Amino acid sequence: MNILPVVLFPLLYAETHYRFKYFFSLLKKSEPEILADIPHRLEPDAALPILILVKDADLYPVELNSVRLEISYQGKLLFAVDNCIPPARRIEDPLWWKIVPLPLPDSTKNVFGFIDVDVFFDYSVAGKHRSCKNDNYRTSSKKSLRIYRSPDPLPSISGWFQGDTHTHSSYTDDQVEFGAPLEASARMCKAMGLSFFCVTDHSYDLDDKIDDYLTNDPEIPKWKALQEEVDNINSRVQDFVIIRGEEVSCFNRAQRNIHLLLWGTRKFFAGSGDSAEKWFRTNAEHSIVDVLSKKDDYVVAYAGHPTEPAPFFQRLFIKRGEWNLDDMSADGLAGIQILNGEAGQSFSSGLECWTKLLLSGKRIFIAAGNDAHGNFNRFKQLGIPFFTIREKDFQLFGAMRTAVQSESLDENYLLTSLRDGRSVVTNGPLLIFEILNEHGDATKIGGNTSGVRLQLHVEGITSREYGSFEMVRIIFGRVGSENEIVFGERHIAGLYSIDLKIGLDINTLRMTSYVRLEGRTKNASGLVRNGFCYTNPIWILSK
Repeated sequence: MNILPVVLFPLLYAETHYRFKYFFSLLKKSEPEILADIPHRLEPDAALPILILVKDADLYPVELNSVRLEISYQGKLLFAVDNCIPPARRIEDPLWWKIVPLPLPDSTKNVFGFIDVDVFFDYSVAGKHRSCKNDNYRTSSKKSLRIYRSPDPLPSISGWFQGDTHTHSSYTDDQVEFGAPLEASARMCKAMGLSFFCVTDHSYDLDDKIDDYLTNDPEIPKWKALQEEVDNINSRVQDFVIIRGEEVSCFNRAQRNIHLLLWGTRKFFAGSGDSAEKWFRTNAEHSIVDVLSKKDDYVVAYAGHPTEPAPFFQRLFIKRGEWNLDDMSADGLAGIQILNGEAGQSFSSGLECWTKLLLSGKRIFIAAGNDAHGNFNRFKQLGIPFFTIREKDFQLFGAMRTAVQSESLDENYLLTSLRDGRSVVTNGPLLIFEILNEHGDATKIGGNTSGVRLQLHVEGITSREYGSFEMVRIIFGRVGSENEIVFGERHIAGLYSIDLKIGLDINTLRMTSYVRLEGRTKNASGLVRNGFCYTNPIWILSK
């Protein structure tokens, strides 16, 4: 029997029915997990999607007698909706879900900012009447779900599409966690203004039996079902794309387990080294180099959260480690996902690693994701195993984003753009640029240019939600140098859109170099207090 030490993996959504043999669980009870979730932000004219999830009703059948919604603003009840789903609905599914699309009434058309949502469940299990608010987890806060209804659309520029490159779905389902269904995630993302996400479930979850997360199945039915469902959703859902993928656990050069993101893959790679499915079995099936050499050419590989330090117990028990610069220099690796859920120390460390790689001559790109397992509004975890639920307000689905320039909103086109670095990372504002040379050629982010008289064309857009632009910094790097140079810094306080042309008066003939941009905003009214955007480079080739 496989055993998963939950102290190692306290993730969302919290699965509460598992416990170690002979151990007590305060969280376990004879009813399914019941919870509601909403996006953390909402487009101005979008209906509010309220996701209702019922987990493990095949073990504990439930009747949902009624679901009531209460919508509040600035501490006052705006309106309430009763009977959001048909009453006395009997549910016996392993994972049942429904999105209630709630159009906001005309009386609220000018209500923008933070709105509180409470979902009240009235249900019966084994003939016993129960009720709960927002979820039925013991020890959870029951706090209102808070959404920012923006007065402005997500900042966008024609030809650019924004999404989350590191997410988990309901194909993640084990002793301590489960993820959101793919189609539900797509609908929640559209309400936020996103255009795509990459589904990257763990390799050690994707090789399980569909109905038994403690047993592996060599026929990999979950992997096959994931592929079929992505194809089905992409064929039906308009103006949105799911990029199929996998988060592979594999060995780095130090023989430690790290995570490698494969976007677009239809070939499964086993990776159970840090699964903790069996005690003291921590060897990975593949190394980084092995996976990169065996993946299909069209598959895009990025290092998953490469500079997040492995916690002590994970290092000790499951041989977790981090990516080092040699690992990040592996042939076939297109980029590194250095922004993961929050812009903290791991992001700063990632930027340092990235600039070292660029200055060494490595052509490598950055991406942003959130490693979200659902948690569109608030992250709920197992805290102290089997005793507490812990909550936090970061690592939310779609909060940290990758914006991609693509010919079309299509999985293959997006993959090509991610591979070629036609992208930026952002938590709100969008900043892009191109380089014009004396011959009239225009080179976009991720490309190569050459010339003597070069000019930058910089475009940017933000909104009240993310604040006005404060600064745009132009970073110049010469391959072989120890440090980058801040070529210029434009302070542009108060503007919500910019369109600048700046001469690049630097000798670019002696050695290959590159230019990238950083932008910042301030005085935001939404969840983000200070917005930022980092572009990938344009390379200037020497002659």
